[in-house]
Amino acid sequence: MPGVDQQLLRAAADAYAAARADYEAVKAGADAAYERLERSPEIIEYQIDWNVARREEAAAAWRFKQAEESYLRAGGYVAGDER
Repeated sequence: MPGVDQQLLRAAADAYAAARADYEAVKAGADAAYERLERSPEIIEYQIDWNVARREEAAAAWRFKQAEESYLRAGGYVAGDER
């Protein structure tokens, strides 16, 4: 059914866009935490913040990758995709 396929593609595209935006926001936070740590590496709170931010970044990257794979399976196209 073409309508169902388009709905699945739209849902996968929306999930992919949301996961990508989330990853970019989390990555920006991790980058900011690293910059604070670089300026004052002896401050334990900055060390902890960066550690937590990196874990959050890794989790967001995993969610983004999963959403991308779902989007591709639904028939979507990602720029740079060689398939």
